[in-house]
Amino acid sequence: MNMKKCTLHGHAHLFSYQSLQLMELLRHHDPSSFHHSVQSTSYFIDFCLHYNLHSLLKPVILQSVLLHDIGMLLVPKEILQQNRPLTLSEKRDLEQHPELGIEILSDYPEIDFEHSLLLHHHENSDGSGYPDHMLKEQLPFAVNLLRVIDSYTAMTMDRPYRLKRSYQDAIHELKKHRNLYDPRCTFLFVAYMEKRLKGENILLHYFDYVPHQK
Repeated sequence: MNMKKCTLHGHAHLFSYQSLQLMELLRHHDPSSFHHSVQSTSYFIDFCLHYNLHSLLKPVILQSVLLHDIGMLLVPKEILQQNRPLTLSEKRDLEQHPELGIEILSDYPEIDFEHSLLLHHHENSDGSGYPDHMLKEQLPFAVNLLRVIDSYTAMTMDRPYRLKRSYQDAIHELKKHRNLYDPRCTFLFVAYMEKRLKGENILLHYFDYVPHQK
């Protein structure tokens, strides 16, 4: 299998110093959210390179993907690290994180980001998502893609209240709940992941988070 190392340190020009400092804060506040964000960015980069979607590899887009869950900084640790399913009240607090992310970045005018990638990465294709109940037709391709990747990454990582799913089970869930996701993004991502899981000779670009040194 042809593999190529793609490190954040080697692509430091894509990310502002301030955005990486925020990621360090997230690492200490909630390691699970931090690793989820880094893994989602890895899949996003790899997917776009695999399909030659170079228009989605702009620094402002990649920085937005990396910071898409930065609002978790304002969600109490007691909720993020709860070892049981969340109550309805706790879920409502957690679901504020997209808007909290926008609030955080409003204090950092030097950080360029795509508003919709932070605010709408939990919108579902059928309008059942949050916070604005938007349909897939109302959202850019990059946002619909991040929705799929975000879900897949969440399912394949351990959480305090549940164990991770296998990669095959996560793909099955994406197919099973296809009404929640943009069909194009789901089809392309599933095809891409199935090739990876079968060990086919596709170019893999691994994204390794390396703390930024000013």
